[in-house]
Amino acid sequence: MTRRLAALLLAVLIVPAVAGAQEVLRTDRTEPGHLRPPFRAYEPPAPGHEPRLQRTESRAAYSLPQGLKGLATLDRTLSHLCRRGAFLQRIDGLYWAATPDYRYGVAFSGGANLIDPQNRRQPGKTYFFRNQDSRCEVWIGDQAKLMPHYIGG
Repeated sequence: MTRRLAALLLAVLIVPAVAGAQEVLRTDRTEPGHLRPPFRAYEPPAPGHEPRLQRTESRAAYSLPQGLKGLATLDRTLSHLCRRGAFLQRIDGLYWAATPDYRYGVAFSGGANLIDPQNRRQPGKTYFFRNQDSRCEVWIGDQAKLMPHYIGG
């Protein structure tokens, strides 16, 4: 009984392999990209999920010798959204503000350098970002109060 089973298995396994080899040898290459791996190791990102650039040519927007004290307040809700990736700078550090302690990324309520899919921005505000990652903090300042410190951008 075991010999019969072995012979049957051998016939089932060997015959299709030989037939498959003949099939493969007869194919011609008809177009340059048709011979690909059976799966794609890299899938391009879905629309709307392009990778964010970390740095590019930056522009100083504000010089704040006293820091953000009295000019901007920490917003816990926007900081939480920033940590989740829902309120971000389009390009980290494209616009920046120099303070004695830190260099903050800057985005404007008009949409310049701001990703805000939930439309949380407020008119006439400037947003300062620090550590745009899992430690992200967002400060909000009035553009009118910040105008004396604006150096261009």
